Amino acid sequence: MAQTEKPAEDKTQNTQSEKEKAGSKSNRTSTTRFNAHKDHQPNAETDKAITFINSQNLGWKADVCKLSKDHQDYGSHCQAQEKAQNLAQLDIQTDLDLEEGRKGFEFGKKGGQAFAQALSTVQQWYTNFSSADAIPDNMIPESYDLRSIDGFDFTNPLRDQGACGSCYTVSFTQVIESRLKQRYGKKIPVLSPQQLMMCNYLNEGCDGGWSFFHGFLAENGYMVSEKCAPYLARTKNDKCKNYEKCKPIAKVKQSYFIGGAYGESSEKKMMKEILRNGIVNGELNVPRIFSFY
Repeated sequence: MAQTEKPAEDKTQNTQSEKEKAGSKSNRTSTTRFNAHKDHQPNAETDKAITFINSQNLGWKADVCKLSKDHQDYGSHCQAQEKAQNLAQLDIQTDLDLEEGRKGFEFGKKGGQAFAQALSTVQQWYTNFSSADAIPDNMIPESYDLRSIDGFDFTNPLRDQGACGSCYTVSFTQVIESRLKQRYGKKIPVLSPQQLMMCNYLNEGCDGGWSFFHGFLAENGYMVSEKCAPYLARTKNDKCKNYEKCKPIAKVKQSYFIGGAYGESSEKKMMKEILRNGIVNGELNVPRIFSFY
C-alpha cells in the first residue's frame, strides 16, 4: 500500500507560521499601569531630577525628603515627618475630634447658636435652589471655603495616601464625608478607603481607578468606617472578606458627572455644585515628574 507524504514546503510554512505567532505574543508590550506612588528609592538620577526641578520656576517644588539621605539638600525634618505621617494613619478619627476641640468649635453641637448660623449659611443653597444650575451666576460669592464657615469645618482631615495609587479612593471618601456633614449638620465618622479598594472589582486598588465606580458601589452597597477597616496604603495580603462584619455607615443616593457627562464641566458649574451640594471629586493631569512633589 503506497503512502502519500505531505509536501515538505507545507511543513516549513506551518512551522514558520507558528514561529510568527509565538513571536507576536512575546513582542507584546506590557500593559502594567505606571504607579508613581510606589515606594521611592533615591539614587543619583532621581537626586539630579529633584535638584533640577527645584531650580526651575514651575509653580511647585519637589520634595527634598525624596533625596538620598547623604544629599546636601536632604532635610533634617524628613525622618520626623515620616514618623508623624505613620502615626497620623493610626487614629485619624481621634485627630479630628482633638482638632475641633483645639479650635473651640464643636461641630454639630445641639442648641449652639453659632453652629446653627453656620449650618444655615451652608444649607441655604440647597434650600433655595432646586438644582445647582438654578443658581444665578451673579450670586456666586467671590470666595467660599467649606473648611471655615463662621469658624466651623465642614470637611474632614486630609488623608495621606502613602505609597499607593489610591487618590481616586481617598478623595472619594473625603467628598462623601464633607457632603454628609453639609447635608445633615452632624459629625461624620471617617470613612474607609481600604474597604472600597478591596471590595470594588471595577477598580485596580493601589494601581489606580475611577472614583465614579466607587459611587456605583456605594449606591448598590455601602461604605464603612475607618475604625472598622483601617487604611493600609496597600492591597497585598488583604481581602474584602476581612470587612464583611463592618457596619454600614454611609450610602450614595446618586452618582453623576457635573455637566451631565464626562468633560462637560466648567468652572462655574463646579462652583455652583460646591455651593448647593458640597465638594466635588476631580482629576489633575500632570507629567510623571510630578511624582517628586
